[in-house]
Amino acid sequence: MEQNTRYAAAPLTLGRNGRTPKTLRNRLASAPMERNYGTTDGRITEQYIDYLVTRAKAGLGMVTTEATYVRADGKGRTHQLGLHSDSMIPGLRKLTDALHKEGALAAVELNHGGRTAQAAVSGFKNVAPSPVPCEVAGGEVPHELTSEECDGLVEAYAQAARRAVLAGFDVINLHGAHGYLIHQFMSPVSNHRKDRFGAPEYFMNRVIDAVRAAVPDTIVGMRVSVLEGPANGISAEEQVAIMAKAHLDKLDFLDISAGSYEAGEWIVQSGEWKPGVLAGYAKAYRQFGIPLGMAGRLNSPDIIEEVLAAGTCDFVSLARAVHADPAFVGGVLHGGRYRPCIACNVCIDNLGLGQVTCTVNPAVGRSRIPVPTPAVREGTRVAVVGAGPAGLTAARELAEAGAKVTVFDDGVRPGGQFALAERMKSTPDFHRFMEWSAAENARLGIDLELGSRVDTARLDAFVRETAADAVVLATGGLRPAAGFPAVGSADVLDIRDWLAGHPEVLAEPMEGAVMPEAVTIWGADSVAMSVADTLADRGTAVLLLGPQEAIAPESGRRAKILAVPRLQANPRVRIRLDSVIEEYDGTRVRVSGPDCPPAGEWLDAPGPILVSRSVVPLDGSIAAGARDAELSLLAGVPVTLAGTVVDQAPAIASNAVKSGYDAAQRIAVLLSPDSLGTTKPSLDGALQ
Repeated sequence: MEQNTRYAAAPLTLGRNGRTPKTLRNRLASAPMERNYGTTDGRITEQYIDYLVTRAKAGLGMVTTEATYVRADGKGRTHQLGLHSDSMIPGLRKLTDALHKEGALAAVELNHGGRTAQAAVSGFKNVAPSPVPCEVAGGEVPHELTSEECDGLVEAYAQAARRAVLAGFDVINLHGAHGYLIHQFMSPVSNHRKDRFGAPEYFMNRVIDAVRAAVPDTIVGMRVSVLEGPANGISAEEQVAIMAKAHLDKLDFLDISAGSYEAGEWIVQSGEWKPGVLAGYAKAYRQFGIPLGMAGRLNSPDIIEEVLAAGTCDFVSLARAVHADPAFVGGVLHGGRYRPCIACNVCIDNLGLGQVTCTVNPAVGRSRIPVPTPAVREGTRVAVVGAGPAGLTAARELAEAGAKVTVFDDGVRPGGQFALAERMKSTPDFHRFMEWSAAENARLGIDLELGSRVDTARLDAFVRETAADAVVLATGGLRPAAGFPAVGSADVLDIRDWLAGHPEVLAEPMEGAVMPEAVTIWGADSVAMSVADTLADRGTAVLLLGPQEAIAPESGRRAKILAVPRLQANPRVRIRLDSVIEEYDGTRVRVSGPDCPPAGEWLDAPGPILVSRSVVPLDGSIAAGARDAELSLLAGVPVTLAGTVVDQAPAIASNAVKSGYDAAQRIAVLLSPDSLGTTKPSLDGALQ
């Protein structure tokens, strides 16, 4: 479709019932995605402004801040934005001025955490319609609001709206979704009241009325969960009925999402779910005759065009897609290239840890404004050993910086473990990173030498023959944890080697394909989880053993929110954690652990034992020491190590990509035109 006929590129005007209209230059809005980029007292930072302005420059029609708390006891994150005080206005005015300069409307989402807020974060006792704790958020029993206190919170929303207008925001979005305060008043899970605030629509309408009175001529909308998620929560039909009682004449749009804290899989959906997952729910909201925004797995230009062309919604709310790459906007509007989101959910899982980062985009959320990899001297050549996510990232960054890059890998295809992960049931979108990487390799002229095992002698020869200026080693190097069976016999295999020999596991389910009857997997990390989940889904009986106390401890909750419950509920899956294999007789294993007898316990271990990698931290001897002398033979060029082994971080793709990016930046600085150069190797580690 030509640019001028793309539905996403059409302007959209908001404003009803005589209110001064505001026009979005297109149908693309950023969703109110939380990021932890603010200060501990709720102020916006230069880093956050730069992040949002970058996405306005990319062409978004409307840029929305994260859920912004209206009162201090509603703060849910350590570095969340606030509009609880007039002192927040100047910083936010700097943001809105910058967004307007780039042609985007500025929107803010007003929120109060209610029972999801916790005193350990906010410093205040949490409050809610009823004293029902939110176990997922921390389990603090909230104070039950009196009627007068409910009125006080209504006023807090109104005052925050007033501040928003003073700060220059064009649009206010009231957060009525995801299990936060307005949603809590709607839900039978959290509202057991018998007074007037017991009616699910009452608090919502009080807030709408108060905000409209405070900002009579401002565009105001509301975000709504089309269903709550838990069996005893608000159903899709019940939510529509609630919204039929809303004071919609005072709103200018609705923006639909889904889920609650107890059903987080609906808030930020897994890659397993189909794109445009909320489209079927949107139809019921068309009866209200009000402009409609929609979120939910809108991860490609095609699905966005589809829902807009069908009239499913009037605009789309984009979170992960524009977090992964602002250039996604150009991909939607005029077919430009962009780095794709892979729905790994590292972003949402980072919320409890610190700044929100991204697996595929290592430049965001790392305590600084992203600095481009500096250009290297003309004619620079670099060798990268390893074509996993760390090596591919390092190669791309250095090629973008102007280097001629050759990548060596002993596999038959690039990607390393990532190339296996893209075939697993729980990570179906991972193929998008590999396809993008292949396109980038071709665009940048990166040479790939596959099936090529590299030792120090061969690497030294390459450096000498090509006059290479630097080497990046991205070969991993993780060792098995104590208690792993010896790998290499017919019955004990590295899980990656076994997968390579079983194409029926890696392919889409094929009619008539014969799956393994049973396997035993040793190691309960994220790789083991994904393989066990995929095999069990296709009918294989699985015994999952591991020294870990939980499945995939290196992964966040959302990354395993579907796979772990499936494994636990599958009658063909046996799970034994916090255990060590002491002995294997070919058909059984003897395991020891806290729940075993002193002499251990024998378990039937069907099929081969597939050994996954450990997430146990490594000792420093991997990264330096014995092999430094060998590496010093590399013709006196800088050598740097990439991969999770560098900082002993958990072996997940996000850490590997970040490490590859950082390695490329270190090399580029050394080889920049301004560098004095070096003839002494810089050894960050050893070739594994």
